[in-house]
Amino acid sequence: MKFAFIITLLLVMMFNSCSVQKTITQKKMRGMYSLYRFEALDPSNDWVVDSSRIGYSGYILYDGLGHMAVHLSPKGYKDFDVKKNTDSLSHEELLARSKYYESNYVYFANAKISGNNIVHERLSATAPGNWGVSVTRQISFHQDTLYLTTTEKVGETRLRLKWVKMK
Repeated sequence: MKFAFIITLLLVMMFNSCSVQKTITQKKMRGMYSLYRFEALDPSNDWVVDSSRIGYSGYILYDGLGHMAVHLSPKGYKDFDVKKNTDSLSHEELLARSKYYESNYVYFANAKISGNNIVHERLSATAPGNWGVSVTRQISFHQDTLYLTTTEKVGETRLRLKWVKMK
């Protein structure tokens, strides 16, 4: 009888542990994170450092109440010379400067969590085409590291951003 009770208890615990889904909450997301790196999904389904985005820096902030903000910028962006007289630049130089300026990526959004996904409903952004656009990211944590994975392809691949929580 005692043996049957123990076996039954173990089976109940095993089935309950399999059915319990870890839900990510606003409280769990709350905080400020610093960008560690971009990763890309390679053809063999491994995450590798995205060599086209080495040197990017940035921050993401979740207030724990359903709002967020993100800022990503390429290497050297803080030293971008905005005082250069644009009248002296060629058309190609102006286009290059415009493209570089556009690579500074900022937006503010409402953040809604559903299971292990978060939807960023963008309220404003540096790129006018992103205003009012929603994007979904898969969420995972490993200790103080937040991983946000695109659900859509960016260029030819999916991206994962690795963020480390700031103290």
